[in-house]
Amino acid sequence: MNREVLISKVEEFAARNMEQHDGGHDWWHLHRVRNIALYINKKEGYGDSLIIEISSLLHDIGDSKFNKDHLTDAPATIGSFLSSIRLDKKLIDEVIFINRNISFSKGVRLKVVSQEFMIVQDADRLDAIGAIGIARAFNYGGFRNNRIFDPEGKNPSTIAHFNEKLLLLKDLMNTQTGRKLAEDRHKFLELFVSRFLNEWEFGKNGEYK
Repeated sequence: MNREVLISKVEEFAARNMEQHDGGHDWWHLHRVRNIALYINKKEGYGDSLIIEISSLLHDIGDSKFNKDHLTDAPATIGSFLSSIRLDKKLIDEVIFINRNISFSKGVRLKVVSQEFMIVQDADRLDAIGAIGIARAFNYGGFRNNRIFDPEGKNPSTIAHFNEKLLLLKDLMNTQTGRKLAEDRHKFLELFVSRFLNEWEFGKNGEYK
C-alpha cells in the first residue's frame, strides 16, 4: 500500500473517531497538528515522518475528556485498525505509546521518549497556544458550560485555564523548533490575558494600562 492510500485510510479512521469531540478537538485539530509536526520534523531533520504523521492523526483517539466512561479501549482500537492496514508492530507500538502519553493531563515528564514523540507532543501543544489556542480554549469552555472568568476562583473558567495550562506550555517544548514557534504564540496569549483583565476591570482602575 503506498503512503498516499495509507494516510487516506488513517484520516478516515481518525475523522470517524472525532465526531463526538468539540470544535477545538475535531478533525481540523488533527489536521493542524499533523502540519505542525511535519514542519518541525523537516526543520529538526530527525524522526520518522510516517510515524509522526500517523501519530499526529491518532493522538486524540479515546481522549478522556470526551470518553468519561472509558468504554473504548483506545490502544486496542488503534492497534486493531493499524494491524488491519498491515503496518508493522514497531510502528504500531510507537503510535500507541504517543497516544497514551502525549497529553498534558498525564502530569509527568517521561525520561525516555522517541524523537517522534517529542515532535508530535510539541505540535499538539503549539495548537493549544496562540490565536487558535485562544479560540479552542473558549470553544471548549462553552462546550463544558464553564464561565469565561470567575474572579473569585470558585468555579471553572476559561481564563483560569490559561494560568493552569496554556501559559505553561512554552517552557515544556521538547524541540528547538517547537521552542521557537512557542515564543511568538506565548506572547500573544500574554497580550490577550492582559487586555482581557483590563477590560474586565474597566472603570474601576481607569483606562487601559
